[in-house]
Amino acid sequence: MAGLPKTIAKQQKGATSKGLMSREIKLPFIKEVPEKLVIEFTRNLAVMLKAKLPLLKALDTSIEQISHKRFKEIIGHVRKEVKRGRSLSQGMKNYSSVFDSIYIQLTEVGEVSGVLDDVLLRLSSYQEKAYKLKQKIRMALVYPSIIITVAIAAVSFLLVFVVPTFVDMYRDFDAQLPGPTQIILTVSEFLTQNLIIILFILFALFMLLRFLVKTEKGNRFVNILRLRIPYFGTMYSKGLVSQFTSTLSTLLHSGVTLSESLEVLKKSTSNSILNQEIAEMGTSIRKGKSLNKSLHKSLIFPIMVTQMISVGEETASLDEMLHQVGTLYEEEVDIMVEGLTSVIEPVLIVFIGLILGAIIVALYLPIFEMVNVVG
Repeated sequence: MAGLPKTIAKQQKGATSKGLMSREIKLPFIKEVPEKLVIEFTRNLAVMLKAKLPLLKALDTSIEQISHKRFKEIIGHVRKEVKRGRSLSQGMKNYSSVFDSIYIQLTEVGEVSGVLDDVLLRLSSYQEKAYKLKQKIRMALVYPSIIITVAIAAVSFLLVFVVPTFVDMYRDFDAQLPGPTQIILTVSEFLTQNLIIILFILFALFMLLRFLVKTEKGNRFVNILRLRIPYFGTMYSKGLVSQFTSTLSTLLHSGVTLSESLEVLKKSTSNSILNQEIAEMGTSIRKGKSLNKSLHKSLIFPIMVTQMISVGEETASLDEMLHQVGTLYEEEVDIMVEGLTSVIEPVLIVFIGLILGAIIVALYLPIFEMVNVVG
Protein backbone atom coordinates (compact mmCIF):
# COMPACT_ATOMS: atom_id res chain seq x y z
CA MET A 1 0.00 0.00 0.00
CA ALA A 2 1.34 3.42 -0.90
CA GLY A 3 2.81 5.56 1.87
CA LEU A 4 1.29 8.80 3.02
CA PRO A 5 2.43 12.15 1.66
CA LYS A 6 4.24 14.40 4.16
CA THR A 7 1.48 17.00 3.85
CA ILE A 8 -1.03 14.75 5.58
CA ALA A 9 0.33 15.39 9.06
CA LYS A 10 0.25 19.17 8.49
CA GLN A 11 -3.24 19.07 7.03
CA GLN A 12 -4.40 16.91 9.92
CA LYS A 13 -2.93 19.34 12.43
CA GLY A 14 -4.74 22.26 10.81
CA ALA A 15 -8.00 20.34 10.72
CA THR A 16 -7.67 19.48 14.40
CA SER A 17 -7.06 23.09 15.39
CA LYS A 18 -10.10 24.18 13.40
CA GLY A 19 -12.11 21.37 15.01
CA LEU A 20 -11.14 22.45 18.50
CA MET A 21 -12.29 26.01 17.78
CA SER A 22 -15.64 24.83 16.45
CA ARG A 23 -16.17 22.49 19.40
CA GLU A 24 -15.77 25.30 21.92
CA ILE A 25 -19.20 26.73 21.12
CA LYS A 26 -21.02 23.39 21.36
CA LEU A 27 -22.55 21.84 24.45
CA PRO A 28 -20.27 18.94 25.43
CA PHE A 29 -23.11 16.57 26.33
CA ILE A 30 -24.99 16.95 23.02
CA LYS A 31 -23.81 15.11 19.92
CA GLU A 32 -24.23 17.11 16.72
CA VAL A 33 -24.86 13.84 14.88
CA PRO A 34 -25.52 10.49 16.62
CA GLU A 35 -22.52 8.18 16.32
CA LYS A 36 -24.71 5.35 15.03
CA LEU A 37 -25.72 7.42 11.98
CA VAL A 38 -22.07 8.10 11.09
CA ILE A 39 -21.34 4.36 11.27
CA GLU A 40 -24.28 3.54 8.98
CA PHE A 41 -23.23 6.26 6.52
CA THR A 42 -19.65 4.97 6.41
CA ARG A 43 -20.72 1.37 5.85
CA ASN A 44 -23.27 2.26 3.16
CA LEU A 45 -20.81 4.53 1.36
CA ALA A 46 -18.18 1.77 1.41
CA VAL A 47 -20.63 -0.77 -0.03
CA MET A 48 -21.66 1.60 -2.84
CA LEU A 49 -18.03 2.39 -3.72
CA LYS A 50 -17.27 -1.34 -3.64
CA ALA A 51 -20.05 -1.77 -6.21
CA LYS A 52 -18.12 0.71 -8.47
CA LEU A 53 -20.61 3.54 -7.97
CA PRO A 54 -18.96 6.96 -8.55
CA LEU A 55 -18.29 8.92 -5.34
CA LEU A 56 -20.69 11.77 -6.21
CA LYS A 57 -23.49 9.33 -7.02
CA ALA A 58 -22.79 7.41 -3.81
CA LEU A 59 -22.99 10.65 -1.81
CA ASP A 60 -26.26 11.58 -3.56
CA THR A 61 -27.74 8.21 -2.59
CA SER A 62 -26.50 8.63 0.99
CA ILE A 63 -28.12 12.08 1.25
CA GLU A 64 -31.46 10.61 0.10
CA GLN A 65 -31.24 7.87 2.76
CA ILE A 66 -30.35 10.16 5.69
CA SER A 67 -33.33 11.40 7.71
CA HIS A 68 -31.34 13.36 10.32
CA LYS A 69 -31.64 17.01 9.23
CA ARG A 70 -28.23 18.24 10.42
CA PHE A 71 -26.35 15.19 9.11
CA LYS A 72 -28.10 15.53 5.74
CA GLU A 73 -26.87 19.15 5.56
CA ILE A 74 -23.31 18.13 6.44
CA ILE A 75 -23.11 15.40 3.79
CA GLY A 76 -24.67 17.83 1.32
CA HIS A 77 -21.86 20.32 2.01
CA VAL A 78 -19.27 17.54 1.72
CA ARG A 79 -20.75 16.58 -1.66
CA LYS A 80 -20.45 20.19 -2.86
CA GLU A 81 -16.77 20.21 -1.90
CA VAL A 82 -16.18 16.95 -3.78
CA LYS A 83 -17.98 18.32 -6.84
CA ARG A 84 -15.66 21.36 -6.75
CA GLY A 85 -12.70 19.02 -7.08
CA ARG A 86 -11.68 18.57 -3.46
CA SER A 87 -11.18 15.13 -1.95
CA LEU A 88 -13.71 13.48 0.36
CA SER A 89 -11.40 13.83 3.38
CA GLN A 90 -10.89 17.54 2.67
CA GLY A 91 -14.65 18.06 2.52
CA MET A 92 -15.05 16.31 5.89
CA LYS A 93 -12.36 18.30 7.70
CA ASN A 94 -14.76 21.21 8.28
CA TYR A 95 -16.92 18.92 10.45
CA SER A 96 -14.46 17.56 13.01
CA SER A 97 -17.24 17.18 15.60
CA VAL A 98 -18.75 14.50 13.32
CA PHE A 99 -15.67 13.08 11.58
CA ASP A 100 -12.80 12.80 14.07
CA SER A 101 -9.08 12.81 13.29
CA ILE A 102 -8.99 9.00 12.94
CA TYR A 103 -11.84 9.10 10.42
CA ILE A 104 -10.16 11.85 8.37
CA GLN A 105 -6.76 10.15 8.48
CA LEU A 106 -8.07 6.77 7.30
CA THR A 107 -10.21 8.36 4.57
CA GLU A 108 -7.17 10.25 3.32
CA VAL A 109 -5.13 7.03 3.35
CA GLY A 110 -7.80 5.31 1.27
CA GLU A 111 -7.82 8.15 -1.26
CA VAL A 112 -4.03 8.27 -1.59
CA SER A 113 -3.69 4.49 -1.93
CA GLY A 114 -6.69 4.08 -4.26
CA VAL A 115 -8.58 1.67 -2.01
CA LEU A 116 -11.10 4.02 -0.39
CA ASP A 117 -13.84 1.37 -0.44
CA ASP A 118 -11.72 -1.16 1.49
CA VAL A 119 -10.55 1.43 4.00
CA LEU A 120 -14.11 2.68 4.63
CA LEU A 121 -15.31 -0.90 5.18
CA ARG A 122 -12.50 -1.42 7.70
CA LEU A 123 -13.31 1.93 9.28
CA SER A 124 -17.02 1.12 9.66
CA SER A 125 -16.13 -2.22 11.26
CA TYR A 126 -13.80 -0.46 13.70
CA GLN A 127 -16.45 2.20 14.46
CA GLU A 128 -19.07 -0.46 15.17
CA LYS A 129 -16.81 -2.30 17.62
CA ALA A 130 -15.74 0.92 19.36
CA TYR A 131 -19.36 2.09 19.62
CA LYS A 132 -20.57 -1.20 21.13
CA LEU A 133 -17.70 -1.21 23.62
CA LYS A 134 -18.45 2.34 24.76
CA GLN A 135 -22.16 1.51 25.09
CA LYS A 136 -21.42 -1.54 27.25
CA ILE A 137 -19.13 0.39 29.58
CA ARG A 138 -21.56 3.32 29.71
CA MET A 139 -24.49 1.06 30.60
CA ALA A 140 -22.42 -0.72 33.26
CA LEU A 141 -21.69 2.65 34.88
CA VAL A 142 -25.05 4.33 34.30
CA TYR A 143 -27.28 1.50 35.57
CA PRO A 144 -26.05 1.49 39.20
CA SER A 145 -25.98 5.30 39.12
CA ILE A 146 -29.68 5.36 38.21
CA ILE A 147 -30.58 2.93 40.99
CA ILE A 148 -28.57 4.92 43.56
CA THR A 149 -30.17 8.18 42.37
CA VAL A 150 -33.66 6.68 42.71
CA ALA A 151 -32.76 5.45 46.20
CA ILE A 152 -31.53 8.89 47.28
CA ALA A 153 -34.68 10.48 45.83
CA ALA A 154 -36.92 7.99 47.66
CA VAL A 155 -35.14 8.50 51.00
CA SER A 156 -35.21 12.29 50.55
CA PHE A 157 -38.95 12.18 49.77
CA LEU A 158 -39.61 10.18 52.94
CA LEU A 159 -37.52 12.50 55.11
CA VAL A 160 -38.84 15.77 53.67
CA PHE A 161 -42.53 14.99 53.05
CA VAL A 162 -43.55 11.84 54.96
CA VAL A 163 -41.60 11.99 58.24
CA PRO A 164 -42.80 15.55 59.14
CA THR A 165 -46.38 14.22 59.30
CA PHE A 166 -45.33 12.06 62.25
CA VAL A 167 -43.70 14.93 64.15
CA ASP A 168 -46.95 16.56 65.34
CA MET A 169 -48.33 13.19 66.36
CA TYR A 170 -45.27 12.32 68.47
CA ARG A 171 -45.24 15.76 70.13
CA ASP A 172 -48.30 14.68 72.11
CA PHE A 173 -46.39 11.72 73.52
CA ASP A 174 -45.12 12.20 77.06
CA ALA A 175 -42.85 9.18 76.77
CA GLN A 176 -39.27 9.34 75.54
CA LEU A 177 -39.01 8.47 71.84
CA PRO A 178 -36.76 5.52 70.86
CA GLY A 179 -33.25 6.44 69.67
CA PRO A 180 -33.77 5.42 65.98
CA THR A 181 -37.01 7.43 65.80
CA GLN A 182 -35.36 10.48 67.38
CA ILE A 183 -32.51 10.31 64.84
CA ILE A 184 -34.91 10.08 61.87
CA LEU A 185 -37.01 13.00 63.17
CA THR A 186 -33.90 15.14 63.79
CA VAL A 187 -32.53 14.47 60.29
CA SER A 188 -35.94 15.19 58.76
CA GLU A 189 -36.28 18.45 60.71
CA PHE A 190 -32.79 19.55 59.63
CA LEU A 191 -33.54 18.82 55.95
CA THR A 192 -36.92 20.57 55.89
CA GLN A 193 -35.61 23.69 57.66
CA ASN A 194 -32.46 23.98 55.52
CA LEU A 195 -33.61 22.50 52.21
CA ILE A 196 -32.92 25.61 50.09
CA ILE A 197 -29.47 26.10 51.66
CA ILE A 198 -28.59 22.42 51.14
CA LEU A 199 -29.68 22.54 47.49
CA PHE A 200 -27.65 25.72 46.95
CA ILE A 201 -24.53 24.14 48.53
CA LEU A 202 -24.93 20.99 46.40
CA PHE A 203 -25.30 23.10 43.26
CA ALA A 204 -22.22 25.18 44.19
CA LEU A 205 -20.20 22.00 44.82
CA PHE A 206 -21.33 20.58 41.47
CA MET A 207 -20.25 23.73 39.62
CA LEU A 208 -16.93 23.83 41.50
CA LEU A 209 -16.19 20.18 40.67
CA ARG A 210 -17.16 20.78 37.06
CA PHE A 211 -14.71 23.70 36.91
CA LEU A 212 -11.91 21.73 38.60
CA VAL A 213 -12.36 18.78 36.22
CA LYS A 214 -11.71 21.13 33.30
CA THR A 215 -8.32 22.11 34.72
CA GLU A 216 -5.28 20.01 33.80
CA LYS A 217 -4.60 18.81 37.36
CA GLY A 218 -8.27 18.22 38.09
CA ASN A 219 -8.78 16.23 34.88
CA ARG A 220 -5.73 14.11 35.64
CA PHE A 221 -6.93 13.46 39.21
CA VAL A 222 -10.37 12.35 37.96
CA ASN A 223 -8.84 10.02 35.36
CA ILE A 224 -6.49 8.47 37.93
CA LEU A 225 -9.46 8.04 40.28
CA ARG A 226 -11.41 6.29 37.50
CA LEU A 227 -8.57 3.80 37.04
CA ARG A 228 -8.28 3.04 40.77
CA ILE A 229 -11.94 2.46 41.65
CA PRO A 230 -12.27 -1.27 42.48
CA TYR A 231 -13.76 -3.31 39.62
CA PHE A 232 -15.00 -0.25 37.72
CA GLY A 233 -11.42 0.99 37.30
CA THR A 234 -10.28 -2.36 35.93
CA MET A 235 -13.18 -2.45 33.50
CA TYR A 236 -12.50 1.14 32.43
CA SER A 237 -8.77 0.50 31.85
CA LYS A 238 -9.51 -2.67 29.86
CA GLY A 239 -11.88 -0.63 27.71
CA LEU A 240 -9.15 1.96 27.08
CA VAL A 241 -6.66 -0.78 26.14
CA SER A 242 -9.15 -2.40 23.77
CA GLN A 243 -10.03 0.87 22.07
CA PHE A 244 -6.40 2.00 21.77
CA THR A 245 -5.07 -1.28 20.36
CA SER A 246 -8.00 -1.73 17.96
CA THR A 247 -7.63 1.82 16.65
CA LEU A 248 -3.86 1.56 16.28
CA SER A 249 -4.26 -1.79 14.50
CA THR A 250 -6.76 -0.26 12.05
CA LEU A 251 -4.47 2.69 11.31
CA LEU A 252 -1.37 0.51 10.80
CA HIS A 253 -3.26 -2.00 8.64
CA SER A 254 -4.46 0.87 6.45
CA GLY A 255 -0.90 2.01 5.76
CA VAL A 256 -0.43 4.81 8.29
CA THR A 257 3.04 4.80 9.88
CA LEU A 258 3.38 4.05 13.60
CA SER A 259 4.56 7.58 14.39
CA GLU A 260 1.66 9.20 12.49
CA SER A 261 -0.83 6.74 14.02
CA LEU A 262 0.25 7.70 17.54
CA GLU A 263 -0.07 11.38 16.65
CA VAL A 264 -3.64 10.82 15.43
CA LEU A 265 -4.51 8.80 18.54
CA LYS A 266 -3.10 11.51 20.81
CA LYS A 267 -5.44 14.05 19.22
CA SER A 268 -8.50 11.83 19.44
CA THR A 269 -8.35 10.55 23.03
CA SER A 270 -10.13 12.44 25.82
CA ASN A 271 -8.37 10.65 28.70
CA SER A 272 -5.44 12.80 29.88
CA ILE A 273 -3.51 9.80 31.30
CA LEU A 274 -3.73 7.86 28.04
CA ASN A 275 -2.98 11.04 26.11
CA GLN A 276 0.25 11.55 28.06
CA GLU A 277 1.29 7.93 27.60
CA ILE A 278 0.63 8.10 23.85
CA ALA A 279 2.78 11.26 23.69
CA GLU A 280 5.59 9.38 25.47
CA MET A 281 5.21 6.47 23.03
CA GLY A 282 5.55 8.87 20.11
CA THR A 283 8.69 10.42 21.63
CA SER A 284 10.22 6.96 22.16
CA ILE A 285 9.42 5.89 18.59
CA ARG A 286 11.03 9.04 17.18
CA LYS A 287 14.15 8.26 19.22
CA GLY A 288 14.31 4.82 17.59
CA LYS A 289 13.00 2.80 20.54
CA SER A 290 10.42 0.02 20.28
CA LEU A 291 6.77 0.54 21.21
CA ASN A 292 6.72 -2.10 23.95
CA LYS A 293 9.63 -0.49 25.86
CA SER A 294 7.74 2.79 26.11
CA LEU A 295 4.88 0.99 27.92
CA HIS A 296 6.83 -0.50 30.85
CA LYS A 297 5.84 2.28 33.30
CA SER A 298 2.28 2.59 32.00
CA LEU A 299 -0.66 3.07 34.40
CA ILE A 300 -3.07 1.63 31.82
CA PHE A 301 -1.31 -1.10 29.82
CA PRO A 302 -0.57 -4.34 31.76
CA ILE A 303 2.59 -6.42 31.27
CA MET A 304 0.76 -8.99 29.13
CA VAL A 305 -0.10 -6.31 26.57
CA THR A 306 3.49 -5.07 26.37
CA GLN A 307 4.70 -8.65 25.89
CA MET A 308 2.20 -9.28 23.08
CA ILE A 309 3.20 -6.00 21.43
CA SER A 310 6.86 -7.05 21.75
CA VAL A 311 6.08 -10.32 19.94
CA GLY A 312 4.24 -8.38 17.23
CA GLU A 313 7.21 -6.07 16.72
CA GLU A 314 9.68 -8.96 16.57
CA THR A 315 7.58 -10.89 14.04
CA ALA A 316 6.69 -7.82 11.93
CA SER A 317 2.99 -8.42 12.61
CA LEU A 318 2.27 -5.56 15.00
CA ASP A 319 -1.11 -4.66 13.46
CA GLU A 320 -2.35 -8.26 13.74
CA MET A 321 -1.11 -8.62 17.33
CA LEU A 322 -2.76 -5.31 18.30
CA HIS A 323 -6.01 -6.55 16.74
CA GLN A 324 -5.82 -9.71 18.87
CA VAL A 325 -5.17 -7.67 22.03
CA GLY A 326 -8.14 -5.41 21.23
CA THR A 327 -10.45 -8.39 20.68
CA LEU A 328 -9.22 -10.13 23.84
CA TYR A 329 -9.79 -7.10 26.06
CA GLU A 330 -13.16 -6.38 24.47
CA GLU A 331 -14.25 -9.90 25.45
CA GLU A 332 -12.95 -9.33 28.99
CA VAL A 333 -14.98 -6.11 29.23
CA ASP A 334 -18.07 -8.05 28.07
CA ILE A 335 -17.55 -10.61 30.84
CA MET A 336 -17.06 -7.89 33.47
CA VAL A 337 -20.15 -5.98 32.35
CA GLU A 338 -22.32 -9.12 32.47
CA GLY A 339 -20.93 -10.02 35.89
CA LEU A 340 -21.52 -6.52 37.20
CA THR A 341 -25.13 -6.26 36.03
CA SER A 342 -26.00 -9.73 37.37
CA VAL A 343 -24.55 -9.00 40.83
CA ILE A 344 -25.13 -5.29 41.41
CA GLU A 345 -28.89 -5.28 40.70
CA PRO A 346 -29.95 -7.60 43.57
CA VAL A 347 -27.33 -6.09 45.93
CA LEU A 348 -28.53 -2.52 45.33
CA ILE A 349 -32.20 -3.50 45.56
CA VAL A 350 -31.59 -5.23 48.92
CA PHE A 351 -29.55 -2.24 50.14
CA ILE A 352 -32.28 0.23 49.15
CA GLY A 353 -34.93 -1.98 50.74
CA LEU A 354 -32.99 -2.10 54.01
CA ILE A 355 -32.62 1.70 54.14
CA LEU A 356 -36.29 2.39 53.37
CA GLY A 357 -37.37 -0.39 55.72
CA ALA A 358 -35.20 0.98 58.53
CA ILE A 359 -36.76 4.45 58.15
CA ILE A 360 -40.31 3.08 58.16
CA VAL A 361 -39.65 0.81 61.17
CA ALA A 362 -38.04 3.72 63.06
CA LEU A 363 -41.14 5.85 62.39
CA TYR A 364 -43.56 3.22 63.69
CA LEU A 365 -41.39 2.03 66.59
CA PRO A 366 -43.07 4.35 69.18
CA ILE A 367 -46.49 3.06 68.08
CA PHE A 368 -45.34 -0.55 68.48
CA GLU A 369 -44.01 0.24 71.98
CA MET A 370 -47.30 1.95 72.90
CA VAL A 371 -49.26 -1.11 71.82
CA ASN A 372 -47.00 -3.34 73.93
CA VAL A 373 -47.43 -1.07 76.98
CA VAL A 374 -51.23 -0.96 76.59
CA GLY A 375 -51.31 -4.69 76.01
